[in-house]
Parts: sequence; structure tokens; C-alpha cells
Amino acid sequence: MREEAYEEIELESRPRGFRLTLPYFKDKIDPIAVFLIVTGGATVVIIAVKFRLLPLWIEFLKSSSALRISGYLLIILAFIFVSGTLFRTVLWLRYRPETADSLAGAVWPSITVIMPAYNEEELIAKAIDSIFAVNYPQDKLEVIAVNDGSEDMTLLYMQRAKRRYGEKLRVISFERNLGKRRALYSGMKIARGEIIVTIDTDGKIGRSAIRNLVVPLIKDPEVAAVAGRVAVLNERDNFLTRMLSVRYAVSFDFGRAYQSVFGTVQVCPGALTAYRKVALGPFLKEWVNQKFMKIPCLHGEDRSLTTYILRSGHLTKYQSNAVVYSKVPSRFRQMNRMYVRWTRSYIRESILFSRFMFSPYRTKRRILPILDFFFLNLLHPFHLFAIGLISYSFIAHPIFILRHLAFLVILSFFLSLYYLRTSRSLAFLYGIPYALITAFFLWWIVPFSALTLKNQSWLTR
Repeated sequence: MREEAYEEIELESRPRGFRLTLPYFKDKIDPIAVFLIVTGGATVVIIAVKFRLLPLWIEFLKSSSALRISGYLLIILAFIFVSGTLFRTVLWLRYRPETADSLAGAVWPSITVIMPAYNEEELIAKAIDSIFAVNYPQDKLEVIAVNDGSEDMTLLYMQRAKRRYGEKLRVISFERNLGKRRALYSGMKIARGEIIVTIDTDGKIGRSAIRNLVVPLIKDPEVAAVAGRVAVLNERDNFLTRMLSVRYAVSFDFGRAYQSVFGTVQVCPGALTAYRKVALGPFLKEWVNQKFMKIPCLHGEDRSLTTYILRSGHLTKYQSNAVVYSKVPSRFRQMNRMYVRWTRSYIRESILFSRFMFSPYRTKRRILPILDFFFLNLLHPFHLFAIGLISYSFIAHPIFILRHLAFLVILSFFLSLYYLRTSRSLAFLYGIPYALITAFFLWWIVPFSALTLKNQSWLTR
């Protein structure tokens, strides 16, 4: 991402302009978003009819009794997939980031920013400087930099920054690497701020990010965590980073946005999240010593902390106008390792969430999280089942190949329209090859992660 574009993206939330009033929506709806969704969906249907995909599938599925049974299962899963997409889209259309406009004269809470670092000598100084450059009241800002047993000159650069910023910057140093969870915990224990903000050292924070992050915490005492938006810093490195930029945007500006509407953002990223300190106290020690299947949990600390917060009955929100720019993998192998680590923690925390989601863990907003959990976790068996059938259909009926690939390209184009509306850039086209790669070459991530759930290796070190 260009340096001069930082401020522009930082202020971006939802494109402004004329809006429509629709039934069942308290706020007015962006007509361009509605237009893109309707026309995109219509295009998918038209292409399917034009290519006679339904008759071809009917003929294929009738060719044997096993395929006929598979056809019924495919219809059920496809119905659930479409229903889940509509469910998430309707909620997404309702999302609005909260602003400080209504907080005139409000007293801003004290903030402690915790920044763990391991072998980050090239980035740590700039990361610390970017925090002190935010437009939050400086007398309410404290930064804790944690050197997690680095073997390079990370500690030296932290100490140099300490001389520049004085008492506003506190430095903790471990003699050996203890992991990110321990590093965060050490900072949380001594934090003076009412609000704790976690930030990774490989990113650059937007100037208004912290101010925008704390707005939901000020407005609603039930909110205990607010996730920021993670944008890709090295988007222009190569084709892969451009595709990941679209993936990140959809994950945050769509995924976390719709979950924020019902106050259940499932993962508040360590790259940028604000926590209400008093809400963390009851389970902080349990979190840092978390075990699953009798194995200490060494990764997925951000998703885990979010689960603890939700279990305690608090709400979690997302602010698209609080931005941090972070580097993503530039090689396919690195990306696979990152996804395996993420998926392992996703499976673990999904199991833990399922154990209390039907209980009265909070007094309201419990139905929509259950529906969301149901739709999200059926995506994976649908993906595996559909890819298996499509792959077999290519072998049994080669005529399927070109028509199905064309249809999948159109479907990927439709799904990428979410990014087009939020970015207003032709970069959304990178979402098409990414969707195809995900479908045909990354299908193994979920089953592999499930089978290796006990493996706690970081994979990127």
C-alpha cells in the first residue's frame, strides 16, 4: 500500500452518498451495494441457465444410485449455503461503524498499547513511532513494548525509543522466547490504562485508529472488545499479496462487519483490538494457561481471548474506520502455513463456543450467533462435498469442464463484489483467481488442521 494512501484508507468506512429506505432496516441502505448484489446474483442465475448447468447436473446425478443420493445431499447443502449468504448479506447491509460525533465533551479513557515483538529489529522503531503519532490525547496514552526473547537487536531499538519517549514507553524483556500469549499477558498485568490495545509490530497503525476503536467502548458498557480493520501493507509485492488484500478486505469489511451487528465478532485480531481492562480480569490467568485436549495452547491467542470475552456475556464489535496496515505472506507456502495455524485455532475455539452458545451466557442477542455458527460451520462440508462431485463430474463427463469453470469464474466475480463496494477499485478482480485457488487447491486446509489439532508449532518461525 502506498504511504500516501494511508490517511485516505484510514478514514474510509462506508462510501457516502444517497441511500435507500427499505423495510426491516432502521438505517438507510447504500443503493449501490444493493444494485451490485442484485445484478450480481441475477448474472449468476442467467449464466447457469444459459450454460444449461441444471439439466447437465440432473443428467449426471441420475447416472447412478450413489450419485442420485449425493444429489439430494448437494441440494440440501446448497440451500443452506445460499441461505447463509443471504443471512450474512442482510446483516452486512445494516452495518455502520460508530463515530465520535456524538461524543463531544466526553472524557476519553486512558489507553495502554501492548506491542509484543520477536526478532523485529527492522520494524519495531517505526511501529512504536506510529503509535505515538496517533491523534489520541497524549496524556492518556501509554505504550508497553515486550521483547519476547529476540535474538537480534530488537531490545536495543526498544531501549532507544525509551530514551525518546520517556515514561510514556515501558519496556519488558524476556531472556528467552515465551510466545505471544505470555508476552501479551505480561503487559496486561502491569497496564495502567482503562482500555488495553494490542498491536503487532509488523504493521503501521492509522492516525485515527485508537480514537475510533474506543468509541463503542465508551458508548456501550456491554462491549468489552472492539476489533480494528487489518489492511494489507505490502499489497503490491506480487500477485499473491494482491489476492490476499482482497481476502483480508472481505474477511473484515464483510465477515466481521455483519457479526458486529449482533455484537458477536468471533475473532478480534491481535493486530489491532481494544479491550476493556476490567472485563479481562476474571479470566486472564485462565486464558494465558489455556489447554485444549490436555495440550497447552500456544497460538490463536486472539481468537481464544475473544471466546473468553463472549463466554463472560460481553459484546464484541468491529470498527472499519480503525485501520492497521500489516504485512501478509508473499509466498504460497507461507500462506498455507498461516492458514493452517488459523484454522487449528478456529476449530478449537468453535468447539469451545459451541459448549456455551445455547446457554444463557448473556441476556440478549443469542439467536443470531447460533445461526451464524450453523451457517459458517456447514460451509466446510459443503465445500469438500461440492469439490468432490465437481472433480468426479470432470472425469465422467468432460463436457462439464469448460462450462463449470466459466460458471465458477462468474460466481467468484459475484462474491468479489463485496470488495468492490468497499474499495471502489478494480483490484476486486484479484478475488476471482483467489476464490478458484481456494476452492481447488486449499480444500485440504480444514481436514488437515482437524487431524493435526494437537500440533502447536507456530509454523512461521
